[in-house]
Amino acid sequence: MKSNINTKSVPKGDALKKEQEFEKRIEELALSIDRVEDEKLEIINQLKRALADYHNLEANTQKRLSLLYMQSRKSLAEKLIPIVDDMTMAVKSKGEIEFEEKSLSWANGVVEILGNLEKSLLEIGLRKYIPEIGSKFEPTLHEALSVIDADVPGVIFDVIQPGYVLDDTVIRPSRVVVTKSK
Repeated sequence: MKSNINTKSVPKGDALKKEQEFEKRIEELALSIDRVEDEKLEIINQLKRALADYHNLEANTQKRLSLLYMQSRKSLAEKLIPIVDDMTMAVKSKGEIEFEEKSLSWANGVVEILGNLEKSLLEIGLRKYIPEIGSKFEPTLHEALSVIDADVPGVIFDVIQPGYVLDDTVIRPSRVVVTKSK
C-alpha cells in the first residue's frame, strides 16, 4: 500500500531565502559571540591589572609601614640614649660617694631602673656597642673625640661612651680616643 502523506512543498525560492536568513542569523550570532569573547578578555585583563595594582599597593603599604616602624624605633632610641648615658654616669659615681643606708637603697634602685631601661631598649632591637681597646678605628662605627701619640696609629686607645646600633643601623657611633703616629 502506498502511503498517502501530504507534504507541503516549499517553493525553492522561499527555501533559499530562509537558508540565507539562517546563515545571516548565524553570522550575526557568531559576531555577537566574538564581541562577547573580546569583552570577556578585556574584563579579564582589567581584573588582572587591578589585582596587580592591589598587590603593588599592598607591598608598598607594607614597605611604608616597615619604614615607619623603623623610624619610630630610631626616634625612640635617639631620645632615650642620652637618658641612659646620664643614668650610667650617675651609677658610676655611686662608687665614689658614701651613702647612708636609706640613700644606698635609692641608689640601688637607680641601678635597677637603668638595667630595666637597657633591657627594654634591647627588646626593641637597640644594642649597645663597646669596641675593644686596641681594635682598629672605623669611622662608620666610631667617633674620635681625641687623639694621642702612639707607636701603632689608627687603633682605639680608650672608649669614652658606647655606641648604639638598631638592627644594622648605627644610631650613635662609639665615642673613642684614637692613636696616631708619633
